[in-house]
Amino acid sequence: MKRLFFAFSILLLLAADALATYVAVLETGVDGAAKENVSLSDRQYLTNVLREQAVKELPAVQNYTIMTRENIQQMLPPGKAIEDCEGSCLVETGKNISADYICQARVGSFGSSLTLSAELYETAGNKLIASFNGRGQNVEELLDLIKQKAPEFFRGVKGSGFAGVGGFGSISEAGSFSYAGKKKFIVEIVSNPAGAVPTVDGKAIPKCLSTPCKVQIEEGEHRFVATFDGYEDAEKVESVKSNNQKIELTLSSNVGWLEMKPVMNEAANRGVLNVTVDGVRKDDSRIELEAGFHDVRVTHPCYDPVEFRVSIAKNKTETFDKELVRGKGGLELNVEYKGEPQAVLVIIDGEDAGSTPYAGEVPLCADVMLQGNGWTEKVNVQPKWHEVVQVTHKLMHSPEAVAMSVDATEAKAKVAYDELDGKKSNQAKADQAASDVQKDKGGKKIHWVPIAISGGVAVIGAAMALVFDKKAKDATATPPANQVEFQTGHDNAQKYQTFRNISLGVVLGGLVGVGLTFLF
Repeated sequence: MKRLFFAFSILLLLAADALATYVAVLETGVDGAAKENVSLSDRQYLTNVLREQAVKELPAVQNYTIMTRENIQQMLPPGKAIEDCEGSCLVETGKNISADYICQARVGSFGSSLTLSAELYETAGNKLIASFNGRGQNVEELLDLIKQKAPEFFRGVKGSGFAGVGGFGSISEAGSFSYAGKKKFIVEIVSNPAGAVPTVDGKAIPKCLSTPCKVQIEEGEHRFVATFDGYEDAEKVESVKSNNQKIELTLSSNVGWLEMKPVMNEAANRGVLNVTVDGVRKDDSRIELEAGFHDVRVTHPCYDPVEFRVSIAKNKTETFDKELVRGKGGLELNVEYKGEPQAVLVIIDGEDAGSTPYAGEVPLCADVMLQGNGWTEKVNVQPKWHEVVQVTHKLMHSPEAVAMSVDATEAKAKVAYDELDGKKSNQAKADQAASDVQKDKGGKKIHWVPIAISGGVAVIGAAMALVFDKKAKDATATPPANQVEFQTGHDNAQKYQTFRNISLGVVLGGLVGVGLTFLF
């Protein structure tokens, strides 16, 4: 009889153990900057206190078993740490260690405070049945928070279903139902300016992608953040406790300006300044930028490129007024006339640079001209940055061509120009000069018809020279927007200068005719 009673007692104990509810309290985790302020030993102590509260609220006499740290570690898969999981992963961990309920607290940071959040899951139904959040200035205040919140927190286990050894008392409660979840309320999130992207407790809201919008949120304290380009994030912690609450977030401007005023010489009008910030082209001289560091690149067809990093402060202006350096390339220039090399004067940007064959540095966008006795020719060349360009120019003028003295040519041309301008006094001087020439000839007969024809040719040539000279200047008057426009302008200028030089030749021919008429 004693043996039968002993065996029955053993079976009763085994049945009670099988019906026991197992609750696992995992090690307290830590996130972000809080790792530096909360040591491992502090977190273990917080875990011990949380586990102690579980024992008080879920005693063994009510058929609850609170798993120890050693029990949990032994039942985990190899290589798995107790603090490795959070959220839905906790449920999976609970199933791995055969726990009916599993909970974990995590320490984080918010501003200058420490935060504590705890979650309790039912592993069978994958349900979050209880949670609490709070913050404090130190670990001691977090400890007080656990002691205050944990009792109600663990009562969620009792309210989630049947938990008893047996007996009629327990069976009568088996049909009862208690919901331990939190209420939800509808809140409206607004921001100034509108259109910001809101988050709640660090998570995006699928149905609220920009403000203003309305969402459903569990009651309790939540952290709201609004983000908008060009503004500092707005942040607010507010307790949700009723419908139609309005969460207002005001963002402050977070921009400054970069003023572009680079110093450039006369070549500035031969191309367009190009500015890019963080790889994006900016056409304005005053550029609005978000506060922080930015990479800037400045280029111009005629100058060395410049790159720099600028730090933009909120509501402040940084001015770039450095002098740009004229870019340079190499030029090897040879000149030929009817297949034979020639030595002629080279003029670069109006300055004497030597004679051909020429080899030397040339500024980008430079005007390269050749000059002879009474003529000039433009060289069609595009210097390249830090490269050497080789050019062989075919002369249109004979280097040895000498018609009459330069002084006489200039004097006759000036008379013709003055006549076109309507300056009668200059015409009178020309007539007087013709009379003086007649007297010098000793009263020889003057052939007026040839003189009139030659003079008319000279006047027409002078008029043509004036027209083509103006066209050559107009071709380069408008600043080019790119290298193609720059080259087109130069080609047109060269063409009109050639026509001008031919017209001057006509003037010269007419004047020579006048001179020969007087001689013979």
